[in-house]
Amino acid sequence: MARRAVISSGVLKGYLLEEVVASLIRNAGYRLLTRPEDDPHDLALMGNGLQVRGRGGFHQADVLGELTWAPAFGNPIRLFIEAKWRGQGRGKVGIPEARHAVGILQDVNQMLVTVQARSVGIGSGRTSEDVTNSGRGFCYSYRYALCSTSGFTPGAQAYALAHQVALLDLSHHEYDELRSAIDTVGDALHDYIERMELAGIASATPRGQLLRRIRATLRRELWDLPLEEADGGLLPVLRPLLEAAWNIGELFVGVSATGFVVLLKADHADRMIRHMQAPADPWTSIHYQLDEDGASNWRLTVSSPGDDIEPCRLFFVLPDAMLRVLDEQAESSRRRAAALNLKAQHFSRITVYRITDEKSLICSLRLDEGWLREARRRLEGRAPR
Repeated sequence: MARRAVISSGVLKGYLLEEVVASLIRNAGYRLLTRPEDDPHDLALMGNGLQVRGRGGFHQADVLGELTWAPAFGNPIRLFIEAKWRGQGRGKVGIPEARHAVGILQDVNQMLVTVQARSVGIGSGRTSEDVTNSGRGFCYSYRYALCSTSGFTPGAQAYALAHQVALLDLSHHEYDELRSAIDTVGDALHDYIERMELAGIASATPRGQLLRRIRATLRRELWDLPLEEADGGLLPVLRPLLEAAWNIGELFVGVSATGFVVLLKADHADRMIRHMQAPADPWTSIHYQLDEDGASNWRLTVSSPGDDIEPCRLFFVLPDAMLRVLDEQAESSRRRAAALNLKAQHFSRITVYRITDEKSLICSLRLDEGWLREARRRLEGRAPR
């Protein structure tokens, strides 16, 4: 009977996807945490990798990072990234994965700073004000991003949105090259491990150690981290994935006016950076289309009036549960006008962050009001079609 590989190809592909996504959003100010020394209070290293301390236990954190900038009036942010790989024709990510994310967040976000009475005795006249901090002087706000190559079920979308779990949908055709590379490299890694197993090497190597070697090699190449566990022998297998990630360069992270996180892929990342560097915030027009499976694919056209920067386009996918009203096939002009109102509400501004060692950039992508007015006139029959 054939021996079973230590790690399945589907699991490997999910690991590869989350590593690449983490590296592609690094310029949003995302710094990877890889060892307990990064935070001895919250992090620990165990047999299956890095762990985060919660109120009720420790939780595995394969890909965990923190934002190098802190939001005003809030705690510094740390972000789990988890990816679920679904092959061609496989089902969407469902509610169990969303519940798993929420359960982890609820536990780790209860590791709050506590207080204790000052050690000067009780004495008369002492009140509840006579306390001091116990433990660290601040706490982190942990967030969760769930990635999928096949979209999310309506139940998963509703649950995640209710609990502020970010859903990053990479099913758009703009990610075809990346998904293809992950598919190829995942299968090649699976075969590589099988050959090691037949040679008696993989069976003697714990699963966690194999995964750490793969992750360390990717992180050395994508993040330039000097990790001892990196294995140069894996580079020929990983090369197609590394090249696909380098071809994308970076993904932009935006936050809508209503706080919804969107992952933006630019057709020309260098142009987008120039728009962010322009003296005034750029203008955008926004369009969407529905796929056969109901997913809403969006395109932003970004331009800077009066500047010599060529326009660029940004692509993203939004959960259809959130935007069910945006049904382009509805014949009612009233329904379609409501769709435009929803665009104005959610996308009147998308704030995009780019934080690097050289320069920090924050810009707002504002909806082109002229485009919106023209579209409204068209829908209401006041302008020629």
